[in-house]
Amino acid sequence: MTLPRPARRLAPLLPLLAVLFPFAAPAQTPTPHLPAVLRDARYCELVAIHVTLDGLKADVFNTLGFDDCPADKWEALTRRDLFREFDTLAVVMNGPRHFIMDGIVAGGETKTGEIITVGGITMAKRAEVGLSLHQATGPAYTEQTIERDTTYRFDAGKPTFRLIAPDGAAYVMQSYAQIVDPALAYADLPALGARLKLPAGWRYSVVTPAQDLLAVASGTAIVIQDDLKNTYQKLPPP
Repeated sequence: MTLPRPARRLAPLLPLLAVLFPFAAPAQTPTPHLPAVLRDARYCELVAIHVTLDGLKADVFNTLGFDDCPADKWEALTRRDLFREFDTLAVVMNGPRHFIMDGIVAGGETKTGEIITVGGITMAKRAEVGLSLHQATGPAYTEQTIERDTTYRFDAGKPTFRLIAPDGAAYVMQSYAQIVDPALAYADLPALGARLKLPAGWRYSVVTPAQDLLAVASGTAIVIQDDLKNTYQKLPPP
């Protein structure tokens, strides 16, 4: 194909123009990769709370699969960083946390959610939470419904840490938090019940399953937090 005369005149200058005015390559979207050992892996979350016609809604982003939420970057995040990224009512820094399960299978938007980078920390959207005012401001041991599609696997022969409600409902710990107690460690969990301010009729239990335990959330999961902000998912009745 023959170039038009003006284009032919510019052709010798194209290499120079490419140096002076380079075109930026398209940004590469990071791909999350689960750590080889998930149990006790560190991560962080940002929870962006919005006011909608249906009430309060929270979008949950976490670092799973990208890095272990470096302490220097997490501690350096400012309110300006958060509100620059999220045009929203409030943003809650939820972490550091450590996973308790041994495997995660995610589907739908839980698997392929929006990816963001805030203060050098990369996160993906993992859940949506519809909150009532009571849930948003409520005390520990208050149930919340989370929109997500996940299967958490707890390996046979490894301990699980559970809360048992007065009606017998069981909640298995999915993560422990270093928010209230920055020194809390995995080794502390078997004896954690003695530290919790459990409501009347509640108890803390350590159960080592003989077979893999699967905590399945098909669209929604019911979760609670204890007074140290450790998070548990409700199990179906036995």
